[in-house]
Amino acid sequence: MYNSVFEFFLGSLYQALDELAKLKRDDIAPFLTILEQVGDSGLLERFNIDILSRINELAERVRIIAVHQYTEKSNEMNAQPGVNRALPLLFMTDELEKRAKLLDKRFPAPLLGSVLILA
Repeated sequence: MYNSVFEFFLGSLYQALDELAKLKRDDIAPFLTILEQVGDSGLLERFNIDILSRINELAERVRIIAVHQYTEKSNEMNAQPGVNRALPLLFMTDELEKRAKLLDKRFPAPLLGSVLILA
């Protein structure tokens, strides 16, 4: 039963990450709360549920989404060629810094911090 609850809420978190640029902690707080409670219960270890591989899948999903967003923005900026070929790269650097600061502000700690400690 705990395995199913853990899988369901981890899957819900996985899907919520599709909107990474717009994501706020309040949007995923219910999922995180349940995941932490299930993780803290100790029953996941008792039933040999591989938490670490599921969390690695989640981290890989975040990487994939970030690459897609970077590629889209890069293509958008490079679509308007100009005399200065370095200018789109400078704009892209500014965009990356802006998004990184925004995500750091919204998520100052790892999403699954207590669950990761158990893994």
